[in-house]
Amino acid sequence: MEENLTLAELQSLLESKRDQDYQKNKFAAALKGIDLEDPTDSTATTFEDIKRRAEAKNQGVSPETLEFAEIGIGILEEGD
Repeated sequence: MEENLTLAELQSLLESKRDQDYQKNKFAAALKGIDLEDPTDSTATTFEDIKRRAEAKNQGVSPETLEFAEIGIGILEEGD
């Protein structure tokens, strides 16, 4: 490999490496039953859903209660 690469060569190498990494991740995801080519999977959990569940667990409330609290609606559970 040359000591000095042109910008075009660097961009080509970077693109190639990114494509290679994507293909590896795509294969690993396929082994787990996830299709990275189809982002319309409506049953997939979003990052926001995961964050909300974790925050609700930290606060000791249900995710639904936390979601209502985010929009300004308080919920009184039975027994409170």
